[in-house]
Amino acid sequence: MRSSRRQPGAMRHAHVVAALLVGALVVGPAAGAQDQPVGPVTAGVALNIAQPRGVFAETTNIGVGLSGNALFRLDPNAIFNIRTELSFINYGNVNQRLPLSPTLGNLIQVDLRTSNNIASFVVGPQLLGPTGAFMPYASALAGFSAFWTTSTVEGSNNQTEFASTTNSSDFAWAYGGAAGAYVRVTNGVRPVRMDIGMRYLRHDDVTYLTADEVRASTREGRDARPIKSRVDFFTYVLGVQMIVF
Repeated sequence: MRSSRRQPGAMRHAHVVAALLVGALVVGPAAGAQDQPVGPVTAGVALNIAQPRGVFAETTNIGVGLSGNALFRLDPNAIFNIRTELSFINYGNVNQRLPLSPTLGNLIQVDLRTSNNIASFVVGPQLLGPTGAFMPYASALAGFSAFWTTSTVEGSNNQTEFASTTNSSDFAWAYGGAAGAYVRVTNGVRPVRMDIGMRYLRHDDVTYLTADEVRASTREGRDARPIKSRVDFFTYVLGVQMIVF
C-alpha cells in the first residue's frame, strides 16, 4: 500500500475555504443592512457525494449519501452561528448470488448483499458573509464518525432477508471544515435557499472494509480482512435550507 502524500487538489480546496472565511469576516458586518438570511434556527437537507483522499482513495471509490443540518444564530445579523450536521455515506456495495450450502450443490441460490457505510455527526462555528442572492459561508467542524460493513442474505426469488452479520465496525473522531454558499430561491417570512458547498473530514486510525476485499474473501473462501488507515474525504453538497423559526 502506498503512503499518503499531500495532493494539489487538497491544497486548492484549502485555499477556497480560507478565502471564504476571510471574506465572511471582512464583509460580514454589512449583513444587517439587507434581508435576513437565517432565523434563530434554520434547517436543511442535502445530497452528498463523497470523494476519498489519500490512502482511503487507493482502496475505495466515490460514495453517495444524505445529510441534515441545523444552524443556530448567535447574533442579530447572523454573522456568527453554530452548525450541527448528521450525514450518512455509502461508499461501496457488493451483490453476489451464491449457493446456500455446498451439500446442496447449486440447487438453492441466495443473494448476498454487503454494504459499506459511514455515519458522521459534527458541530462547530459557522460564519456567514453578506446577505443577498448569493451568501458565502465557512465553518470549522469536529465530532465523530461510525464505520461499519454489514452483509445480509436474501432468497433469490422472494427477496426476504433471513440472515444478517456486521462484518466490521469502528468509531473515530472527526475534524475538518466546510465552505460554500446559500443561493436564494424564494424570499419572504421563510426564505428558501439552495446550499452548494463542500465539506472536508479527517479521521485517524480507522478500521474498515472495502468492496474489493469483500469480493476477494468470498472468492477465496476466507474471512474478510479489514484495513486500518487514516480516512480523509471531501463531500460535495447540494441541498436546500429553510428558516424553521
